[in-house]
Amino acid sequence: MGGVTLHVADAALAALAAAAARGVPGVAAARAVPAAELVRVTIAVRLGDNCRDVAEAVQRAVTHTLAELAGRTALVEVTVAEVVLR
Repeated sequence: MGGVTLHVADAALAALAAAAARGVPGVAAARAVPAAELVRVTIAVRLGDNCRDVAEAVQRAVTHTLAELAGRTALVEVTVAEVVLR
């Protein structure tokens, strides 16, 4: 029997990564752009939350989500672009 090849389009990877990032407490907004083996995630963090802790949690969440839902292992780079009021 032949195997199944799964290809997840970049737009779908971006949507999965952004959704995973938005699910992290402290994230007010997120967008993602996949590029080869790298996924760049840009987030807005709510004022009062620790930017480093939120970024690390986003990195873990996106890495886990992409592995579980898309079968992809990717390096996740997180940029805090903005701090917003709650």
